Amino acid sequence: MRLRESFAIRIETDPVARIWSGFGNLEVPADIVEAEPAIYLGAGELLNAPDFDQGINYTAERIEIQLSGASSRMVALALEDAATIRGARVHFVSLRFDDEWQLEEVEYEAVFRADKITVSSQDEENGSRTRTITLSIGTEDTNRSRAPLAYFTDQDQRRRSPTDAIFSHVSGIYQGTSRKFGPK
Repeated sequence: MRLRESFAIRIETDPVARIWSGFGNLEVPADIVEAEPAIYLGAGELLNAPDFDQGINYTAERIEIQLSGASSRMVALALEDAATIRGARVHFVSLRFDDEWQLEEVEYEAVFRADKITVSSQDEENGSRTRTITLSIGTEDTNRSRAPLAYFTDQDQRRRSPTDAIFSHVSGIYQGTSRKFGPK
């Protein structure tokens, strides 16, 4: 038995967008994410998504999913929905098939958040034009930024709380010396 696997993307917009990397429409049965059977539109080899990591205590991940060779109708729909896609939940789905290409297993591997959708166009050597729709998605942490550095100085603390003098003796501590705390 060979492993026959494909992937799909489910974007929780209104209405929900569903696309998979195979040919033709694919009916996915109701499960923990889909309340009722759903149709995923086939994009075939036009749909491209990189591998992603699922680590612990790592930097937030951002990936780009591309749909190359998009029709002018698809481009118009993408541009129309570009403003509403930000923040939408995106499920990355793994689909497994049996030897006769019958859907055997649906696994929701990761949940991302959509950041933006862009459209690009490239002229080919034969005079044709290839349109590409790119969906940038990331983990929940991709838009978070680190807090600015905090300094434990009297001046910084009094800026936050003018009557708090807890750091009034910090200026007397120098590198290589020790400060005895407690009453003098």
